[in-house]
Amino acid sequence: MKYNFVITVIVLLLSLSFRGLAQQDTVKSDTATLEPDFRYLLMDDETEVEYPVFKPVIGLGYGIITFRGDVNDIYNGSPMVGRTAFNFSVARRLSKNVNVNFQGINGKLTGNERGPDRYLNFKTDFLNIGVNFEYNFRHLIIKPTPVIPFLSLGLESFSFNSKADMYDANGNLYHFWSDGSIRNIAENPLTAHTSTILQRDYNYETDVRELDLDGLGKYNQTAFGLPISLGADMKVTDRVSIRMAVTYHMLFNDLIDNVSEVGTGIRQGNSANDKFWYSHVSLRLDLFSPPKMTILDIHYQGIDFIALDLEDEDNDHVRDIDDNCPGTPPGIKVTDKGCPIDTDNDGIPDYLDLEKNSAPKAIVNTKGVTMTDDEIIALGSRPGVLRSEMYDYYPSMRGTKGFITFYLEIPEKFKHLDINDNERVDLDELMQAIDDFFDMKSKLSLEEIYELNDFFFDQ
Repeated sequence: MKYNFVITVIVLLLSLSFRGLAQQDTVKSDTATLEPDFRYLLMDDETEVEYPVFKPVIGLGYGIITFRGDVNDIYNGSPMVGRTAFNFSVARRLSKNVNVNFQGINGKLTGNERGPDRYLNFKTDFLNIGVNFEYNFRHLIIKPTPVIPFLSLGLESFSFNSKADMYDANGNLYHFWSDGSIRNIAENPLTAHTSTILQRDYNYETDVRELDLDGLGKYNQTAFGLPISLGADMKVTDRVSIRMAVTYHMLFNDLIDNVSEVGTGIRQGNSANDKFWYSHVSLRLDLFSPPKMTILDIHYQGIDFIALDLEDEDNDHVRDIDDNCPGTPPGIKVTDKGCPIDTDNDGIPDYLDLEKNSAPKAIVNTKGVTMTDDEIIALGSRPGVLRSEMYDYYPSMRGTKGFITFYLEIPEKFKHLDINDNERVDLDELMQAIDDFFDMKSKLSLEEIYELNDFFFDQ
């Protein structure tokens, strides 16, 4: 009974996993969870790929075998006590909820019966190879949990070579007497004084198929079976999980223990096929699948960031990432920040400056020429300059990052979102627009929401 703790742990894991089935998050908590991801959701409408590819998962395990047939051990009523066996598996995911498993079990099955009128035993090495389809209940679990229950059904091949322990180490045939002893001659009170008491050596030396005790001949020692499993997977890391399961193997064969309904006397069995339990723990390793991808990862997965980092669109030998003046005309000398040379620092680059040595702090026109007092007074009498005319007065600012960022005007269809009238779409206003969209309170389309998101990060 020392293995009883295994079934206790399995029941505990299953109870923990099914607790998630009845627990639901409120709308408020769902919103709180989604809010930090709004920025990434707007970048792409493709959902997160939880399992991006279908790579094999390798499993190695150890468990307890309990045989149920015509010849049984005294402990055959418990699936947690019996012979040990090793199992291996290669699983491949077919969908989020369905896996296919190719698995094998290698071990021994035994049966030892000793009663008032029945003395039978057997042992067989076996190799069990099969495939099963597994269904997990992930889609029913609302609250995240590391424990996922599953149910599986499959088909298997079972190879065996049953033998019996009929002779002791000295070659004496066992004779089971009614007093519970084992002796070297058949039971007879008259010759009891001449008998020798034997001890079983538990060396299963006799091939029971070769004995042909029931006239079955050389029957096939390969059987088919139907395995049914119930268990749970407990996630340890993204690539490692622990599986605990109990599998009931129904074999389409009644000769694993070499006793069936065709036998007579103490070899008379029932009409039911043989079967066995396998309770096991496995370590499962996902060695080949790439890591899970977030929505942001998916959005940028085809981008060569190294090439972007080295890109120089205007060919001024300053990387775009460091270029404060993109779009410089070809052949113009620039500073290490990518801006055209301005010798007199009057705001007009040399290639446009008609007066290249203006006095320090002089007020110049758009051609770099110092303005007269009358021109300055006339300029100051204007009520203001429209944004659309800014480049006419400051052509050297055309294409610069700072100017575009500062003077980007809100598109007409988004102006109603500028609640505080600061001529910008602030973060709170963006989030409110997104909330209204998901609450069906907004007239904006999904494409316009994307456009609003882009505008927010460009302004």
